[in-house]
Amino acid sequence: MMSRNIMELCWTQIEELEKEKTVMMIGIAPIEEHGRHLPTGVDVYETKHWIERSTSKLEHSFSEYTFLTMPMIPFGHGDIRGFVGNIHLSQKLIYQILLEMLGGIAEWGIKNIVIISGHADPKHLIAIEQACDEINKIYQDISFAPMGAIFSQDNINLDFKDDSNQLVKEKLCKYPNDFHGGWIETSNMLDICPGLVNDNYGNLPDISINEMEMIQPEIVSSKIKGQGHIGYPKESTMELGQVLNENMAERIKICVEAYLTRKDYKKYSHHKLYNIPALKVQGGK
Repeated sequence: MMSRNIMELCWTQIEELEKEKTVMMIGIAPIEEHGRHLPTGVDVYETKHWIERSTSKLEHSFSEYTFLTMPMIPFGHGDIRGFVGNIHLSQKLIYQILLEMLGGIAEWGIKNIVIISGHADPKHLIAIEQACDEINKIYQDISFAPMGAIFSQDNINLDFKDDSNQLVKEKLCKYPNDFHGGWIETSNMLDICPGLVNDNYGNLPDISINEMEMIQPEIVSSKIKGQGHIGYPKESTMELGQVLNENMAERIKICVEAYLTRKDYKKYSHHKLYNIPALKVQGGK
């Protein structure tokens, strides 16, 4: 079939879709500061791009399926403090929004709903996963959110043999913990929307924060004060972004393929920190 924007269809066209072979692709990511060199829409741009690229790949493998898209939901949960430009909602509200949205789409009869997010905050991703888990209890596994697994786990193997992928692997080893507006996201944006990247990225300081510090907002706020990024922006290139974005689209494709065929897909359903009670929506079912 093809990819269709849900806004361009009337209700009878949606009703006529073969629901078992319809996939609803939902993107959700917040407007949020990403340093002096990147726009506040980084996560939204990444999410949209990854959905488009992965859907294009999936259409080759699932040519009989219809892939539905919709406008990006520009909200998310986050804890970057001390900057203008952030629109963060509570973790519980993200959960509630998605729970109600998923319930509404489920009533259309659609059997495959995939949620993609370019925002890697664990509590944001876990809220999405909790909403999927809850709706899946009612409608039998109609929703799937692989980004927590993609961001946090190493069980999605890609081929690093060619030179470009090898360069990415070397960068990841040499410049780790590039969490926010560093070389990874700056490179991604140089590929997606280069005109939105400020040329000053090559002159910005390295800001190193480890994983344990990342869960302590006061430490993060202190270290990034006046800058806003975490990582190594000056190491960015468009070529790295092309490889990173293609790799992400391929990872999403692998996960969604497993989900659509319902073959060993549950290993891609949760963030590695999902079972930590403090990271879950309090009061969520």
